Amino acid sequence: MAPIIAQILLLAMTIVIFSILFTFHFNTPPAPPSVTFLIKSGGSNPVWGDPTDEQAGSYSLLNTTQIIIAATSPSNIPLSSINFAFICNNESVGGNETILVQGSLSAMTWFPGDTSEPAANAPKIGWCASFHAAGFGGGSNSVYYNRLGLFVPLAPGQSVLTTGDTFILYIHNGGYPLDYTDCPGTESQCLDPDDYHGAPPWCFTSQTACTIVLTYTGSPTTVLATIPVYTLAPPQA
Repeated sequence: MAPIIAQILLLAMTIVIFSILFTFHFNTPPAPPSVTFLIKSGGSNPVWGDPTDEQAGSYSLLNTTQIIIAATSPSNIPLSSINFAFICNNESVGGNETILVQGSLSAMTWFPGDTSEPAANAPKIGWCASFHAAGFGGGSNSVYYNRLGLFVPLAPGQSVLTTGDTFILYIHNGGYPLDYTDCPGTESQCLDPDDYHGAPPWCFTSQTACTIVLTYTGSPTTVLATIPVYTLAPPQA
């Protein structure tokens, strides 16, 4: 009789142990997202959303570099959870880092030709060391982020990052009338006093001068890319 009771107790204990194992779950942290980018430099794009530009007739196109989304993982990363920051290293002027533009890709979305102004929560242009792009403009649009660049998704209303989405960055290094410093005439013409477009010229003087950082702000917070602006301009002839 005793051996039978012992077997029954052993079986009962085994059932309890398996029940505990099957109801105990391990919560593993989510995998960080990843994004692959393709850089295409040496192109040009129109100066969109620029009604105050007195020189638009002289140069409706500006040199650009395109940062193109080549692949994403997972496939449903919200644009509102991706932060774009254009960071300037101010060591040469004895200061700390400054941020020229910072905002989510959803707030920096623009569909050229379809919308006349940025989104209500669009970021504004700040400082890059001692350079303030808005200071070279006369109209209210001179403070918008699109003086530096704009994010163009494949389709209007799109809310997640998709292969083929493109950030267009205006580049000043291609000679007059596209360049910031190499132009004929008066100093005011060289400084594009109406409304300066693009990355400040000294961003192309060293690898550490200016950096674009793309960050996923969800959980876990992840740096998707750190891109030296110096590498985004084609070599000058």
